[in-house]
Amino acid sequence: MFFTAAPSAVAQAISLDLLQRDGFGVVPIKRPQPNTLTVDATINGRKLRLNLDTGWGDEGITLDQDYARTMRVPTEPVKEFGRSASGKEITGVTRGRADQVLLGNVQMAGVPLFFAPLRSIQHEASRRTTGVNGFLGAGFLRTCSAVVDLHNLRLYLRPPGTGKRAMIGPGLKGAGLAEAPFLMRGHNAYVQVEVNGVPGHMILDTGATLAAVDTRLAPKMKTAEFISRAGVIDAAGVISRTKFAKLRSFKIGDVPVRAPDVRMGTFGFYGASRGEVIGVLGMDILGRNGTIIDFGQQKLYFYPLTQ
Repeated sequence: MFFTAAPSAVAQAISLDLLQRDGFGVVPIKRPQPNTLTVDATINGRKLRLNLDTGWGDEGITLDQDYARTMRVPTEPVKEFGRSASGKEITGVTRGRADQVLLGNVQMAGVPLFFAPLRSIQHEASRRTTGVNGFLGAGFLRTCSAVVDLHNLRLYLRPPGTGKRAMIGPGLKGAGLAEAPFLMRGHNAYVQVEVNGVPGHMILDTGATLAAVDTRLAPKMKTAEFISRAGVIDAAGVISRTKFAKLRSFKIGDVPVRAPDVRMGTFGFYGASRGEVIGVLGMDILGRNGTIIDFGQQKLYFYPLTQ
């Protein structure tokens, strides 16, 4: 189980149900596999399962390209959609708008839909274990002032023009959680980290089961990499072998947190950012530290490491 309890000195029941009083709707989060988060959606009358993936950067909902026909919405080509984690460009993407989207008790219209060749979810193992049809990413979550609650497996949404801004920080800090900001660039979320004393930024990525650091950072981390049998497949279908490295310390913002050994790989964003973006902050760290993600205020809340 990756949702470990908080240290007994600060452990308190965390509930964000009062957000409903401020006009937020509630979407149950499911966990078909450890460190994998999904939500059920109904789009234009069709029931689908979406990966709740804060590392996926678009402004709406992205579905596998096969659904472009069944959704029966007018579409147009997207010239530049983005790149996968390996740096490979994702091509053949089209865009439309949903007549109706239902997530939990939240109903919306006109939500941007993207249809893309999502090789990672077409992969046989992924289909068998998670059965997802697409991604609910950071741009959509920001638009809806989302709060991702990993304590209670709930997603709170406040679509534009509804409800009022929520201030959850004081209550969460009073319950023993630390706070750190994250920033949005385009439709991507980044958080400042420190890995073995080396500072940088990571993509905030609930779609990644494991946190990962670019292997080119290993000399600065002063750690040895060791071979693993693990491999990863990104959205463009690029399969990569990975190694692992021992961690002496890990910080989110300036706050030490619990972290396992980290996966090491080669990522396109490391070179594109000239080494500023060093990896992805995945569910093995986010879940382990009881993280709550507030897209409205662009803040993370989590349990700090206690001595």
